[in-house]
Amino acid sequence: MRFINLDHSAFAARVRIQILHKKLPIEIIAPSHALRTPEFLTAFPLGKIPLLELDNGDFLPESTAIMEYLEDIYPQTACRPKDPMDKAKMHVAMAYADTHLWPTLMPYFKSLLMPEFEFDKKIQFELLSQTLGKFERWLTINSSNDSGFHKTNIDLGDIALFPIIWYTKTIIPMFHTQNIFADVPVIKQWQIWMDENAAVLSVAQSMDTAFRAFLK
Repeated sequence: MRFINLDHSAFAARVRIQILHKKLPIEIIAPSHALRTPEFLTAFPLGKIPLLELDNGDFLPESTAIMEYLEDIYPQTACRPKDPMDKAKMHVAMAYADTHLWPTLMPYFKSLLMPEFEFDKKIQFELLSQTLGKFERWLTINSSNDSGFHKTNIDLGDIALFPIIWYTKTIIPMFHTQNIFADVPVIKQWQIWMDENAAVLSVAQSMDTAFRAFLK
């Protein structure tokens, strides 16, 4: 199998973390066609990166589908809990990343890509802060104790969320002077805990390099 990847993609980054963390025998490659070209859409009908190229030549899109598939066929160094409640909490984190936090970042991305795009930065920052506050409360109830954040092993929820948090930490200071994590200490503890993982650190470094090049 081969994983078709762009280093600055938050959704590709989560799969790369999984591949590196589990030490999977999967080659990571760039797409063979430029994005949004007719050739790209012909080869990859959904028109999205990342993609997992299977041994039979088929392509599996959507990062969360790829991650779940890889857990099914490579159960070693598990990133999916066996306990039903822990697994459900993992899926909560995955859903939060994609349906709560990521949409609050989209106006900022549009502004970086299209300088003429305008949005109310004050209102958007308040929405982003509220959205982070939701997950702060979730982590406080489900993953913290008197000494702070306490999980032992990373799971697919952590892996799915990390690149979105990374972009939050990276992009928001370009628009605001406020410390976006000032009022969410448990999320900050979670981020520090994630940074201790070698696969996470490696992918974060490649994301930073690729994103700086993308901005230029």
